[in-house]
Amino acid sequence: MKKIFRYILLSFALLMLVACGKPDSQKAFEKGFKETMTDISKKMSEGDNEATKMMAKILEKATYKVNKVEENGDQSELDVTIKAVDLTKYLTEFMASLKPLIDSNMGEEAFSKATVDYFSDLSKKELEYKETNVKVYMEKINGEWKVINTDDIVVGIFGGLEEFIKGPQN
Repeated sequence: MKKIFRYILLSFALLMLVACGKPDSQKAFEKGFKETMTDISKKMSEGDNEATKMMAKILEKATYKVNKVEENGDQSELDVTIKAVDLTKYLTEFMASLKPLIDSNMGEEAFSKATVDYFSDLSKKELEYKETNVKVYMEKINGEWKVINTDDIVVGIFGGLEEFIKGPQN
């Protein structure tokens, strides 16, 4: 009977240890990441622009992995890897595919059709991903963990799109 009681007690202690798993700042980050992805998708899916709706579906594929968490009082630093579709690659391809239409002074209707066609085809492909390592800085404000450097996370979600927008540096 003592052995059975000891095993039950040991199992209970192990379950309690596992249940305490994630730091509060990590839980807050994970919740915030999911909410951000939902907000981006919702905003991009509004309206009549089919290409934007397709882009939203591509962005929804972003995932993350929390590699390390260091909480120190009201400050926290998370080492996070964000895996997202490599938008730089695909937008560069898209711009190249538009060149003949631009050279022929395409109209708005031709541009819209080419955009929808490209992103429709893209959504059916096996896509390439880009991993971005981000240091996420959080601070506990009024009892709640808040991300301080949200821009760095957005850059990761958009799969290097910032590099595409900036273009080559001279």
